[in-house]
Amino acid sequence: MSETLLLVRNEGSARILTFNRPEKRNALSVELMRDLDRALEEAAEDSGIRTVIINANGKGFSSGIDLGSLAAVGMGVEPDRFRRLVRMLQGVMNRLAVLEKPVISVIHGFCLGMALELILAGDVRIAEAGCELHIAEVRLGLIPDVGGTTRLVRVVGLPRAKELIMTGKTITAETALSWGLVNELVEPGKGLEAALRWHEEFVQGAPLAVGLAKILLDRAYDLDSASSMALEGLGQSTLYNSEDFREGVMARMQKRTPNWKNK
Repeated sequence: MSETLLLVRNEGSARILTFNRPEKRNALSVELMRDLDRALEEAAEDSGIRTVIINANGKGFSSGIDLGSLAAVGMGVEPDRFRRLVRMLQGVMNRLAVLEKPVISVIHGFCLGMALELILAGDVRIAEAGCELHIAEVRLGLIPDVGGTTRLVRVVGLPRAKELIMTGKTITAETALSWGLVNELVEPGKGLEAALRWHEEFVQGAPLAVGLAKILLDRAYDLDSASSMALEGLGQSTLYNSEDFREGVMARMQKRTPNWKNK
């Protein structure tokens, strides 16, 4: 993994992934996205990691896709060649979305285009005051293609999604908060501190239960209520027989903090 493009460190049981291309406004190159994909896979396999926090060095979170990646594909090429690039990028976003651990994004300065699509694939979005956001692919003659149209509708509703995507307009972090696009607005420089507070909230719950809750909540958008509740029953029957459920009950009875085993 390129430590130049993506910095990886732990803060307790939080895995912090930091975009590190400040001289390129943290543009999302193919190489950076591949590094992110590998880092997410490693976090998924590490039972000692409870949450993943994504942030960035420099003046802003990310300016979106690196136009050099598009130039490398070339203009007027066979559509399948471009689709291969899109499928790779979609794969990274989907890995982020299905990670059975909370993903917390911390944005500052600017979060544009594909970077906005990336944070939509996570679970919690924290914006520092003064941050600007847009998803302005239409102003390039394109459309969002790595989950933007799907996930933005789910987060802010169809009217707001149409407003943001079809105009390509820029909104402030304050507007994003009022739309429900971000969960929390903090002072500049306080984003990581806020993310670690969210981390502490998440680790109060059993890892298996938190992960399964994430899966069921995300699936609820695609299922009818009967199917969704059937999955709840199946999931609950699995958790009911887990060591962590027994630990949770004992900890409650003994008035102590649970010692989760992720089993």
